[in-house]
Amino acid sequence: MKLSESQRSAVYALLLSLLLLAVGVGLNQSRSLERMDLLIYDLLMPLHSGSMSDRVVIIAIDDASLEQLGRWPWSRRRHAEMLDTLTEMKPVAVGFDVLFSEPQRDDPDADRLFGQALARNGRTVLSVAPGLYRPGQLIAEILPLPELAAQAAAIGHVDAELDLDGLCRRVFLYSGLSDARWPALTLAMLQLAGTAPELATAASDRAEPMISEAWTREHSLLIPFADRSSPPKIYSWIDVVEGRIRPAQIRGRYVLLGATAAGLGDALATPGADDHELMPGVVLNAHILNALLQNDRIQPLSDSLSGVITGCLAIAIALAVILSPLRIGLLLSALAAISTLALSLALLIWERQWFAPASALAVSLIGWPLWSLWQQGVDLRLRHQLQAQLEHQAHYHLASGLPNHAMLEDRLQSLESGTRAGHPVAGLMVIHFDWPGTASTTLGRPLGDELLFKIGERLRQLAGEDQFVAHLNGDDFGVLLTGLDEPVQVRQLASRLLEQLRQPMQMEQELMLLAPQIGVSVWPSDGQDAMGLLRNAYTAMFKSRIDDSDNLCIYSDDIGRQLKVRSQLEQSLILALERDEFSLYYQPQVCARSGDLVGFETLLRWNNPQLGWVSPETFIPVAEHVGLIIDIGYWVLDKACRQLREWRDMGLNPPRIAVNVSPLQFADPNLELSIRAIVDRAGIEPADLELEITESSLMSEVDRAITVMRRIKQQGMELAIDDFGTGYSSLSNLRNFPLDRLKIDQAFTREIGNSHDSSEITLTILAMGRRLGLKVIAEGVETEEQAEFLRWHGCDEFQGYLYGRPMDAEKIEQLLRSNR
Repeated sequence: MKLSESQRSAVYALLLSLLLLAVGVGLNQSRSLERMDLLIYDLLMPLHSGSMSDRVVIIAIDDASLEQLGRWPWSRRRHAEMLDTLTEMKPVAVGFDVLFSEPQRDDPDADRLFGQALARNGRTVLSVAPGLYRPGQLIAEILPLPELAAQAAAIGHVDAELDLDGLCRRVFLYSGLSDARWPALTLAMLQLAGTAPELATAASDRAEPMISEAWTREHSLLIPFADRSSPPKIYSWIDVVEGRIRPAQIRGRYVLLGATAAGLGDALATPGADDHELMPGVVLNAHILNALLQNDRIQPLSDSLSGVITGCLAIAIALAVILSPLRIGLLLSALAAISTLALSLALLIWERQWFAPASALAVSLIGWPLWSLWQQGVDLRLRHQLQAQLEHQAHYHLASGLPNHAMLEDRLQSLESGTRAGHPVAGLMVIHFDWPGTASTTLGRPLGDELLFKIGERLRQLAGEDQFVAHLNGDDFGVLLTGLDEPVQVRQLASRLLEQLRQPMQMEQELMLLAPQIGVSVWPSDGQDAMGLLRNAYTAMFKSRIDDSDNLCIYSDDIGRQLKVRSQLEQSLILALERDEFSLYYQPQVCARSGDLVGFETLLRWNNPQLGWVSPETFIPVAEHVGLIIDIGYWVLDKACRQLREWRDMGLNPPRIAVNVSPLQFADPNLELSIRAIVDRAGIEPADLELEITESSLMSEVDRAITVMRRIKQQGMELAIDDFGTGYSSLSNLRNFPLDRLKIDQAFTREIGNSHDSSEITLTILAMGRRLGLKVIAEGVETEEQAEFLRWHGCDEFQGYLYGRPMDAEKIEQLLRSNR
């Protein structure tokens, strides 16, 4: 049932609502926009920031103190001296943001004196922190010395958590190794003073403790940093010990001791510090202490509550956009975004709850554009329907119901003005159908109207509504492809159509296999006028019918010349062996680890007096087509083996030599005997020869391939799969092949670092090689980056321009002499 536009809009509105709900809740629960939420938190936090309590005091190990008292670390005697001074000043609690995990070996009495000072003070908290890895334990707990810990009033952790952007915004009130038993340093100070806040055990911070390896954290709180204009009170250590700080300035206050000197102690990036400045750890603890003192603890909303709020906002946004005119919907979307931020700020200020608004903001930003695009699409479809009705023509083929030859010509004549309006390329396909098998006898000739109608119907379905399909005459149909930007699109569409037309078609009580031959011409390169474009498409179709190897032919000006050149190439190729026009080049293969020469691949070159140097990509397919590739292959094998023997006679000790075996040559029933005869005539060891067999040769007849390869292996030769990864070899088949080596095709090697798919295929081949106990050689290695990637992932051997271009025998001789 075809839906009306109003029904389709209702369905789309429902789907859009569900989509916005899913996007909002999904983004919220997955925290995909956490960085955006953190940025928004940093922007809103100053609106919540309060002042620093005057009960928080920092005694800083600053540059002035270091200059007066000497380099860090100081003797524990100085800490004892400071603690005795503070004891006389009567602070509420003292917290050392300094780790005392190792004894002072140069003055053992110093630790004892410091412990006695701790005992006399009775209100000092020492620090514990997660440390570096050590044997048998992923994360260590850096604790105070036992004799110091025993005298301290409490122990608190100074662990800090960094968000995704590297900033510290939160503190865990309890942490510890395997068990979160240590309160935060500042919380321990408040507990010591009896003023610690009650901690709720909400699901948001207690039920799901965060674990970093074996370090456990609980009770996550966001730090409400005090306003930058109200920093904590900081006294220099040297000022305190030299009496420049009055007891009244310390009495009844919470004192934190830690480093603020440049390069000393920990320093973290926080949203509470000035831009590009790091906040010393002791200052960070002062902000935490201030928040706990003022009971200003910001907690993130639970995942469930945050998801519910986001979902409600998403539904509200969807309804506002769908039920309002487009302009009003845009305004409501903007108001929804502002309201979301206002809600987040209100919860932050009045409830001390943080609602991450980025997911809801994303919904407010995408809702209106998606609905607007749909509405514009509705308008566009209505205009197209009206235009189609106005442009309906009366001239159609009687049997198929398709536009006829004359209408196609009319369409071609209007092609130039219509195509250049944003799409400079068009293509014309002329399709001829043959009827093989039983179709001719069953249906008879000429084809009946029913058959022509079904062919036309299939063409219209496959070509699409936007393309023009015509029934030219008899067995010939035409398809005009417009709305294209590149000529390559014409070939892609034609190839896809050809593949689809080959599918069986139901005709009465039997299936009919269509045998299409397609000729293609491209506008404007293949004809500026309608008749020229149509004539060239017919010419390409006729060439496709003549050339049985290809059912698709793209017209070009040199189609006739191609036939002439092809004929000349075949004639020259027949005489090439007789005239000794072929030559062999050899490309080095090296060990991936040492770079030592381990072999050569034999490469065939052809220099014809009339044609010049002819690329192997050009003459190899022709040689296969006319059946010359077998003779050429044995000539290459014989020549390479004799050359190897010649190098050995010179005392050059060449490595193995690899020779390609074509699929037709591999199918030769005399392959094993012929190779053995060549090796014996050349007088080389079979182990010196490696045969590279293409992956497609092995997969056509797997059982026969295994038999042939085993016979070759029994002779002592090595076997490799050439261009591995371009075919369809399975791991089960590879296990049965008696191989020595897999060769990664250069198409994958050259794309390493550029194509994720090529890199993944390369890694898969390397893994398969290791699993099967085979060596892997990569061809086409041209850069150090490619080589390093392959070497790191276990590739055994390299071949490519980075290690040597193909060279003739004389240059290889020089190379071998230099390696002796």
